[in-house]
Amino acid sequence: MAGIIAEYDPLHNGHAWHIAQARAASGDEPTVVVMSCCFTQRGMPALLSPHARAEMALRAGADIVLGLPVSFSVCEAERFALGGVSILARTGLVHSLSFGVEPGNEDCILPAAQLLETPDSTFQAALRKGLDQGLPFPRAQGEALATRLGLPPDCLAAPNTVLAICYARANLRLNTGLALHPIPRRGAYHADTLPDESETALPSATAVRAAILQHAWPSVRRAMPEAAYAVLQREMAQNRLHRPDALDALLRWTLRSGHDFSHLPGLSEGLENRLPLGADALTREGMVQAIRSKRYPYARVNRLLTHALLDTHAQALSPLPQYACLLGFKRECSSLLRNAKNLPLLPRLKPQDQLPEQLLDARAWDLWALGAGQPFGALYRCQPVIL
Repeated sequence: MAGIIAEYDPLHNGHAWHIAQARAASGDEPTVVVMSCCFTQRGMPALLSPHARAEMALRAGADIVLGLPVSFSVCEAERFALGGVSILARTGLVHSLSFGVEPGNEDCILPAAQLLETPDSTFQAALRKGLDQGLPFPRAQGEALATRLGLPPDCLAAPNTVLAICYARANLRLNTGLALHPIPRRGAYHADTLPDESETALPSATAVRAAILQHAWPSVRRAMPEAAYAVLQREMAQNRLHRPDALDALLRWTLRSGHDFSHLPGLSEGLENRLPLGADALTREGMVQAIRSKRYPYARVNRLLTHALLDTHAQALSPLPQYACLLGFKRECSSLLRNAKNLPLLPRLKPQDQLPEQLLDARAWDLWALGAGQPFGALYRCQPVIL
């Protein structure tokens, strides 16, 4: 079976194309997707619920959709990748891992991952040089890798390639034996606006979300598979979307409450002391801008704000996922799920068997529900989508 790690916030034509490519590369075997649940890697609440996005994935060609615990979904690329790869491997079902990369970088992923796992002096010197020049760590690392491997400076610094390298590193570190299938991406996947009707480029999730919030339905419909668009329209009609600003007031209250933030994950060099700087901003964007600096980039601060809302305790986080959420599957794959005995699945776990990070996930699901105007308790109340 092929494995994919994704967010699908929401699922669009580019995602459907990738699922089809992953299936083709694996000989048309079933596909398992590990997906962020309520909050995404960039630190924001997902627009649609985990189960709605799982249904989109199933209707676009996935066969099983598992949810990544929030302590691995809202974090830097290395931990995000480690969590996703670990879950895929623990199913005992997946033999290959498919992910997108910038065109032309397919052959660079494994050598770059191997170099990061066992860095040599040439790479380390290039990395120190970039950091001394004031480059953010991801860019300095990407340029150092490119220098060491004899590639153009920006070749390995793009976000999707950085994440792809993290997948390969996780695969090496966990010794999973998964075959890697990098798929060259197509289209303007970082664009802020959707292609017009005359263009054939695949969209970006950022542009699709923006168009949804602007109610630009003809453009949204062109950007999504018809079945995914139907799920979106159903969720819209039932008022089950979480707008990006829905938790801003609660976040502002959290920053103004005088809490001690020193227990949050991802802190260093006194970053927790900068969080109160965002307390007077009225929007999350304003909070991030007030807190961020050259040393503390936007994405890191944005994720930290989500952990402040969740009251995440760094010392309570496990090095690898203890479980996954079963979000959905196709009925013909139910026998495969019964064979996945090495991976505890929610909501099948009974309350008395509760694992420590489930409390954090329960808070994350309830926070998402609060912003979407939905009932609490969905982590245990909602049943998997079955097609």
